[in-house]
Formats: sequence, structure tokens, C-alpha cells
Amino acid sequence: MRSIPPPRRLIACAVALVVLVALTGALFLLHRSNGGWSTPLGSVEILDLLAVAIAMGVGGVIARQGFGIAAVGLVLLIGITSSMAAYGGAPAVHGGAVHWLLRNTALQLVLSAIVAWGAAVAGERIAARRRTGSA
Repeated sequence: MRSIPPPRRLIACAVALVVLVALTGALFLLHRSNGGWSTPLGSVEILDLLAVAIAMGVGGVIARQGFGIAAVGLVLLIGITSSMAAYGGAPAVHGGAVHWLLRNTALQLVLSAIVAWGAAVAGERIAARRRTGSA
């Protein structure tokens, strides 16, 4: 029994991470990350979800199989880490800031995990069609 992930999955994780960081960095530099929807549960950043979909879809194509759980884990790890950094770097204006940050982060994390799973599976299916030659 092997406990080390196959090399394709490791490469897929690395490439998906680079693509995700590049896309979200470009969105940040272009000031496009504030165009989301405001809901009673928190804000939803559509362009960030699109970046997750593209990055995890690319990862799914590279991995060919078994990338769904890795994609979700990668997105959750990045999301939790970035929200902790945002909280640590934010000035303490009032006591409700922590609640607001957690509420918004939780909604975006759940949506990002769903999108990551779907995009990874879609990428895997695209790769499977390419291998078999069917359209």
C-alpha cells in the first residue's frame, strides 16, 4: 500500500496552486475582487470563484483522476490561511469584526469548495475524453 500520492496529483496540486495565486493576484491588482454579491449570509465573490474553477479544472486535467479531494483541501487551506492573515493584519476597530470576517469567510469557503470539487471532476472528465479519443 502506497501512502505517497502519485506524481501526477502532486504536479496537479502545484500547477493549480500557481494558477490560482496568479489569477487571484491579477484580480487583486486589477481591483476586480470587490464585484461580488452581498447576501444575508455574507458576500460572494464571483470572479474569485471563477479563478478557483479555472485553477482546479486545470489541476483535474493534469491529475486525470482523484483530484477532487485534493482540490477541495487546497482551496480550504488557502482560504483559511488567507482569512487568518487578513484577521491578523486588520486593525481592531470593534468587536463585531471577527464575527463579520468568519461569516464572510465561511460562505466563500463553502462555495469555493463546491466549485473546486466540480471543476476538478470536470477537468478529470475532459482528460478522460482526451485519452479515449471520444468527443
